[in-house]
Amino acid sequence: MKKTMDLKSLWDRASKKQKMASTSTPKPLPIGAGSQPRNQTNPSPSSTLQVVPAQAQRRSPMAGDDGSGGDKDDESIASNSNQLRAEAALDMSRLTCSLQCLRFVLQQGLPVHGHDESEGSLNAGNFIEMLNWLAEGVEEVKNLGLKDAPVYREMVDRKTQDQLISCCAQETTRLIMEDLGDGYFAVLVYESRDVEQQEQLAVCLRYVGVKGMVVERFLGIIGVEDTDSLMVKTTIENLLVAHSLNFFMVRGLGYDGASCMKSYANGLKKLIVDESPFVYYVHSFGHQLESNIVALARQNVHCGWVFQELENLLDVFVVCYGKIRMLGVAEANDIIEAFELDEAESEYGFDHEILGTPCDTRRQSRYETVMHVISLYPSIWRILTTIGEEHSGIESVRAQIIFTSFESFEFVFIAHLLLTIFEYTEDLRSALQEREHNIVTSIDLVSVMKKRLQSLREDVGWDSFLQKVTSFCVEHGVEVVDMDGLYEPVGRSPGFYEEATNLHYYHVDMFLDAIDSQLRELNDMFDEVNTELLICMASFNPADSYAARDEDKLVKLAHFYPGDFSTFELGCLPFQLETFFDAMCKDERFREVKTLAELTVKLVETRMDRVFYIVYRLLKVVLILPVAIASVERNLSSVNYVNNKATNKLSDQCANDCMVTCLEREIFAQVKDEAVISRFQAMNTAL
Repeated sequence: MKKTMDLKSLWDRASKKQKMASTSTPKPLPIGAGSQPRNQTNPSPSSTLQVVPAQAQRRSPMAGDDGSGGDKDDESIASNSNQLRAEAALDMSRLTCSLQCLRFVLQQGLPVHGHDESEGSLNAGNFIEMLNWLAEGVEEVKNLGLKDAPVYREMVDRKTQDQLISCCAQETTRLIMEDLGDGYFAVLVYESRDVEQQEQLAVCLRYVGVKGMVVERFLGIIGVEDTDSLMVKTTIENLLVAHSLNFFMVRGLGYDGASCMKSYANGLKKLIVDESPFVYYVHSFGHQLESNIVALARQNVHCGWVFQELENLLDVFVVCYGKIRMLGVAEANDIIEAFELDEAESEYGFDHEILGTPCDTRRQSRYETVMHVISLYPSIWRILTTIGEEHSGIESVRAQIIFTSFESFEFVFIAHLLLTIFEYTEDLRSALQEREHNIVTSIDLVSVMKKRLQSLREDVGWDSFLQKVTSFCVEHGVEVVDMDGLYEPVGRSPGFYEEATNLHYYHVDMFLDAIDSQLRELNDMFDEVNTELLICMASFNPADSYAARDEDKLVKLAHFYPGDFSTFELGCLPFQLETFFDAMCKDERFREVKTLAELTVKLVETRMDRVFYIVYRLLKVVLILPVAIASVERNLSSVNYVNNKATNKLSDQCANDCMVTCLEREIFAQVKDEAVISRFQAMNTAL
């Protein structure tokens, strides 16, 4: 039986045959200048395909004195060697074509593997199907004889695909590490889930690259058994070490998971700060604010129930989208538009699986969802009634179930409470999403919001809120509960709740608990250190000819990082800052600069970063702190998409590699085919 060719032979084939071709006697004779050094590492694909001139071959001992026999042997050897080199070059072209097909699939975030990749399969997966299509329909590829080649099955083998994907991801990450260099960086961590709802951590880096541009790059995603502080810290550390990074170089920390950051004493922040004292937790406050409002509200069992019912309501709308649209009335169109049901219906196959997770990316914010439910309450009432009265089909049953909760006083009360908290925080969230010139304004808004929430929890605020909810219920025919009566939960067993009056549950367990949790979170997010840090950062703002400049605050900012600036540099900083601001205002090349990100790029372009090297280092530290919305948060929706669509039959490592190449497609596009092939060759040589 013919022995199956192993993967390594694909790359060693040319060199082995070349060695055989250079032999004119039973004993192999060495090739002189054409041989490759033994200690060469990571060779290029062409380095194993050395051209050996016929004159370099030794004559056979069987050749006659006149050399005629030797000449014939030399000609035969040269012809054979040329043929082997041509075959090796053809194999290389075939493999390059295979790699290019794989690159396209990876860059688009498409599933790589198929359920059935056997020879007779009608759908062997995107990679193999595209390769086969090219081999049959494109003349240049067809001429390679790809499908008829002996190595074809090896090139489309699952193991080969995974190894090539790994090489693509490693080369992409290598370029990211080169851009980072030995500079400081921030670590951004996001909670995610795969199709099996397994907890995962997506880790990203934020840094200032060699061109002065602030960038955020996806480093990897790792499955975890639990998201407690120690587990998260260990997972992040292991991933950093795998890329020759460590916590000592970390200057900013962002974690999109409120439970882990809730307590400073036992949370992730303290574990990392104990190891790297110059790490500051200043992360995308705008996005974090809403995420934490939702996460903290969910910790309240009553608010968590309303969030679950909202998810069920949206699910009913999506499932019944066709029926709602067929009603043709204005209120049906209002619901379709408000909840974006046109888009949701097309995405239903995967988006509803991640609906409602506090850290997941949604089509619209929770604030908008709650606002639409209350503003369209009578329209939703009538739509649910219409669907529920059909008395047939699962859609009718689901509509009847959700209607029971929807028409209750408890649902209306908590929905209004959530809307009030969202409204109080909306201005602050919007300000925090703006650029650095609104930082001072944002800090003022934090103080205003704290006072408003504190006023709301007082007796006057409670009475006013309860009256507002009661009036809404009377207007829309919702039965108002007796506050002196015993509390009866809606849609849940009373056995899980202690016997108490409605006043106790609605005032203490719902109203006060929800407000107090938000106040505690604001105090944790905007503590004294973070507030001072943000105010100092705002003094760098280049808008309006550096109107916000304040050298004293920037010197104070540098003292937040005593390990990054020597005593001498701290002494020189005030004078360099004064010179820097004067130079920036006078230099025509910097007149159009409006943001800190533009400023650092222009400094590198003009090589002024070398002149004001202390100021530039301080600027880099400022930009590392991700105050505004992070670009990686937009990529988080892509992570969820890849997790739900492209991880079909993939190992965890291969799924991670697919995400690296998909999310960092801009960097992946810069990776050369030769670099991937070289790494692939070295990988299989080591086997």
